[in-house]
Amino acid sequence: MVRLVCSPQIDERVRRALAEAGLEDDGTGWALVERGLPVPEGTPAVVFDPVDHVEAVRMLAAGLRLPPDAPRMLTGQRGTGFTVIAPRDVHYFEAGSEGIVAVTAAGAFRVRETLQHYENTWSGLGFLRINKSQLVSLRHVNEIVPWFNSRYVLRLTGGAELEVSKTYAKHLRGALRM
Repeated sequence: MVRLVCSPQIDERVRRALAEAGLEDDGTGWALVERGLPVPEGTPAVVFDPVDHVEAVRMLAAGLRLPPDAPRMLTGQRGTGFTVIAPRDVHYFEAGSEGIVAVTAAGAFRVRETLQHYENTWSGLGFLRINKSQLVSLRHVNEIVPWFNSRYVLRLTGGAELEVSKTYAKHLRGALRM
């Protein structure tokens, strides 16, 4: 569930904190990386300062534990066919003239529920409202770029760039503790 990358000086303390939080270092899933050490490629990571290792473990544990009613799959429509999509594959949801679409690496799929529904039920999976018509998966955010007038631009895996409105920038900063 977690891959630990830290110096020998704090290794034992961080492993103890992981065990207390019910997480194991099994070399998979999220990476917990001490600042200054290399971040593993292709793995979502939490980078922490050694003095804040307990807080980093606590934050990671809270994000990895899903409520029992958390959605497991999503059915999306493209053309006349339907596709089952895992939440981890959704980069973002967008409301448009065609309705609500879930955008993945494989393309855009029409979905039946409202943005509000996905915002409420998928927030525990790392989805966050960034403007009145888009909900983004923080898992797919590669870069957060400060923009004009207290806004941000999110650069996602796959090359998409989404603008965080001034109103929702406060929510983003709060969610990421920026």
